[in-house]
Amino acid sequence: MSTAKTFSSHSTALPAPSPEAPGAPEWIQLLPLGTFSGRDGRGPYHVNDPEAVITATREHHGNADIPLDYNHQTEFASQNGKPAPAAGWIKELETRPDGIWARVEWTEAGARAVAAREFRYISPVFLHRTDGRVLMIRSAALTNLPNLDLKALN
Repeated sequence: MSTAKTFSSHSTALPAPSPEAPGAPEWIQLLPLGTFSGRDGRGPYHVNDPEAVITATREHHGNADIPLDYNHQTEFASQNGKPAPAAGWIKELETRPDGIWARVEWTEAGARAVAAREFRYISPVFLHRTDGRVLMIRSAALTNLPNLDLKALN
């Protein structure tokens, strides 16, 4: 059994808006359950124990909220020196029949970008073993090039 770990990011579409942030959904799907691959051929990945993924994610982030940025800039900021503003903050994770979902507290700019359809999809960044087993969620981003086939934000 391989114990090597790799980060991957994939995109999903964003669901309906929330009353708190018109045009931006309160809950977004981050990962599907079971086995899935990205449109770009990466994978297969496996989420067979979503509660273990959520527990590991909470342990990793501690008291900090999980960042939701634009085009993964949080992941690239140390390389390109550009700012990495948040579009929102993931406050809560839960397992649903179709995957791992996150409750987002949107920033004003993030909610506006989703409402204006400037961004339509979510791309989670997750840690996985080389055998594809997803271990935890590191962050997520608004993007326009989805790699995972999930619901659109708008």
